Amino acid sequence: MNDVLTYVYCLVRGSRRPALRAVPAGMPASRGLRALDAGAKLWAIVTTVPAAEYGDEGLANGLQDLEWVGSRAVAHESVVEHFLAAGTVLPMQLFTLFTSDARALDHVARDRARIDRIVERVDGRLEWGLRLSFDPKAAQRARPQPAPSPRRSGDSSGASYLAAKRDVLQASRLQLTEARTEADRLYAVLSREAAEARRRTAIEQAVPNSRVVLDAAFLVPATRGSAFKKAVRHETRRLAGSGVDVSLTGPWPAYNFIDTPPDAAGGSRKRGTPRTGGSQPRVARTASARVTAKRRGRGRI
Repeated sequence: MNDVLTYVYCLVRGSRRPALRAVPAGMPASRGLRALDAGAKLWAIVTTVPAAEYGDEGLANGLQDLEWVGSRAVAHESVVEHFLAAGTVLPMQLFTLFTSDARALDHVARDRARIDRIVERVDGRLEWGLRLSFDPKAAQRARPQPAPSPRRSGDSSGASYLAAKRDVLQASRLQLTEARTEADRLYAVLSREAAEARRRTAIEQAVPNSRVVLDAAFLVPATRGSAFKKAVRHETRRLAGSGVDVSLTGPWPAYNFIDTPPDAAGGSRKRGTPRTGGSQPRVARTASARVTAKRRGRGRI
């Protein structure tokens, strides 16, 4: 069994070997960051990690600890995003591992036709994320408060209190419905400003009565990033005072615009194939990415 493994951050297509100066520290306990030549101007950004920590047993233990996973997710994304200026970046899944550099390059060669199609699809484009969250307390503060109704003979203070609570709840439900309608409109409008758009409804519906009314990703030409931000600001102005929080993040690599391969959901994993199963150079935009954005102070517009 190998004492070390090759960890792959991303693939980069560029006219020259990506520079490795000033790259963030990367995965804990890693060493020897390098760019492997995969041919035809494609480079694999990899590092060496100890098998004791990143092999099957080490990962099984680490994945039980959210702090352990979170710190590594942030490290992974920091390295991936560093190479945005080097060319077209294809992020690999978190914990993509091979037994050697040669096995990593062999994997890229076998999947090269699909990788090239993905590169062409995202070339010159970056991802922006938009999330709208409804805050019922903020909405209540912004809502005009009705004048207290005259108290009728025989009314109890308890009945009046319950009636007031009922009115507040009904108003909040109405505002939430309006926020969802506005989210649908915004997604449709902003999709026209992007080359592609994807709405992550699974996140919006993660829990019953979710307050996330929109969680979407937009693939935007790099030259139109400023115009897209301006469009978001313009289109979300009507949300002022509605209790809806607007969070725009990016630009990112095209995490959400690399299609899932047919075999990604099943099959046994063999050494020398990505840790996450399947051959896809993809990182799902999950909570780890939101941790990254929050720690960097991004997100409010």
